[in-house]
Amino acid sequence: MKKMIASRTKSQALNSARQTSTLCGSLVRPLALKRCSPFQEDNRIGHSLRKTVCLATYAKAPEEEKVKLSTLDLDESLTLPSGYHWYETMMILNSTLSDEERDKELARFEAYLNKEDCQNINALIRGRTRMAYPMRGEWEGIYVLYTYAAKRNTAKNIQLLLSNPEAGSEGKLLRHITFFKF
Repeated sequence: MKKMIASRTKSQALNSARQTSTLCGSLVRPLALKRCSPFQEDNRIGHSLRKTVCLATYAKAPEEEKVKLSTLDLDESLTLPSGYHWYETMMILNSTLSDEERDKELARFEAYLNKEDCQNINALIRGRTRMAYPMRGEWEGIYVLYTYAAKRNTAKNIQLLLSNPEAGSEGKLLRHITFFKF
């Protein structure tokens, strides 16, 4: 029995935990996963590089870390229309921008995403952070992460948009990168 438990992968553990928790009407967030100590070999269900996942720790998540979802909501949130894929765009804005200028720049990007018919647009403004090296003489930047679903040609157009700034917005965007999420 121990070998069978130890051979399960992290995704299998998450799927089984989701199935058991959605029967109860709640889904446990992945933040509830904790690392096992070497002494908890019984509960070990898999490992990914250095992170070991414990099913027992995952199942004992506190109530405040649980999200109420129905199985229909879960299925709708994970399915995308044909031709759409998940993307993440990380932008580093100049730290000298005021909140109004920052919001204006982000609204311009969000308007472009809406115009390109992107879906499930989520923005996470991580705030001012010190960088490891200066970019254009700045040691701090405002980090913003966008997650959205788009078509492949839209992702190429977004890269072109961010690479060629409009008149008046030069120097506001220090760096950007777009990732394709599987």
